[in-house]
Amino acid sequence: MKSALLILLFIAASAVFAQQPYWWDNPHRDDTEFMYEPGMAADAPNEQEAVRRAVLAAKEMLVERIGIVPALREAGLSSAPEFALVNCTVSDKGTERKGKNWSAWVMGKYPQAEKETILQRWKTSIASIMDLKEQEKKVPMQFSIGLATADGRLHYREGETVSFTVSPERDCHLVLLDHMSDGTTVLLFPNRYHPDSYVRKYETLYIPPLMNDTFSIVVGSPWGDDRVEAIGATDRNSLHSMLSSLVAKLDSGSDMAVLSRSRFVEALDSAMSETAGSRIAWGRAEINLSTYSK
Repeated sequence: MKSALLILLFIAASAVFAQQPYWWDNPHRDDTEFMYEPGMAADAPNEQEAVRRAVLAAKEMLVERIGIVPALREAGLSSAPEFALVNCTVSDKGTERKGKNWSAWVMGKYPQAEKETILQRWKTSIASIMDLKEQEKKVPMQFSIGLATADGRLHYREGETVSFTVSPERDCHLVLLDHMSDGTTVLLFPNRYHPDSYVRKYETLYIPPLMNDTFSIVVGSPWGDDRVEAIGATDRNSLHSMLSSLVAKLDSGSDMAVLSRSRFVEALDSAMSETAGSRIAWGRAEINLSTYSK
């Protein structure tokens, strides 16, 4: 009886290993053109979902191997493999159904040239965001501001729309800026449709406004990792005056003003200097937002 049980256990174990493709335990090695990484998923409700999960597992390991994840985390960025590794393909695939569930094994294949491209993007983004974090330290945190995307997402693809909600805990003059990693800053608020920067405490401001079919923020190039920043002050000052003046000068085809980061930093420094020792209270909030091509 004992011998029979051992034989049955051996057969069962052999069956489990037989489910895996022949290449699973002997994967491709990286070469000058491609990185290779296996991925596996189990207990998926269908074959398509099993393959999707296995591909994501392979992408996650590829991102770890690129070697920049710790620096991304320090900057507050997510590597988001499902978005970032857009040209990752599958060189081998195996699936199996067991009862109602599916398992999948894939061999992910990622071009070395694409690796260098995403690595350079992340390095640029990290440098940009770390610089902005230093600038943010100049603004005192004397009241809080709620800032989020309306749908809760932080990763968007080309052609998608994004909107924001902002809610300060004090009556204040408020600006919302999108600092892009190429050094450009877009003034999201105030804008053509809401040129006044004054916002009442606990008011939830939607940017773009709800039920406004003529104003939308559509994701486009340059692709990268942006720092979206809300800055509020209880009294109007030179920062708000300068940014509001850009809105007043918008041409007929523009809904939002654009400026260089250096000009923003100059205006921020000026405002901090002129309000030092005053009774003006400041608040700020930031989120990181990542955009990708299709």
